[in-house]
Amino acid sequence: MDFIAELQNINYIAVAIATIASYVLGFAWYHWAVFGEAWANALGLTKEEADNTEGLGGAFAISLVSGLTKTIFIALLMSATNISGVLSGVFFGFVIATVFTVTSLGYYNGFARIPSKLTLINSAHSVVELALIGAIIGIFA
Repeated sequence: MDFIAELQNINYIAVAIATIASYVLGFAWYHWAVFGEAWANALGLTKEEADNTEGLGGAFAISLVSGLTKTIFIALLMSATNISGVLSGVFFGFVIATVFTVTSLGYYNGFARIPSKLTLINSAHSVVELALIGAIIGIFA
């Protein structure tokens, strides 16, 4: 596979939209009214501690860069394998998240004795995030 050629085939408007959507999904997913309370409880945090974003600028920046990196990689793979369309993109993102993220979090967190509730919340976020990215890239493919 010629990665340079494939990078030229990527729709970067779709990449930008999917990256922003990924970031917005994270804010919504971990909002107190959605999964934020369960997430904070699994970590032993109070609402005040969970809401305190002081000193988290680097984490927010890494989150944005992470979303961009995942989006470009999914777009590259979808382009190289000629995957297009919303449902195909959703399925592709679901498979990638399940194979790489969910399985890894499952055993990393298991050995670290991280609460399974936290593993489930974070794993489900990854599946939804990559399925969303795949859907958006698929729309523009």
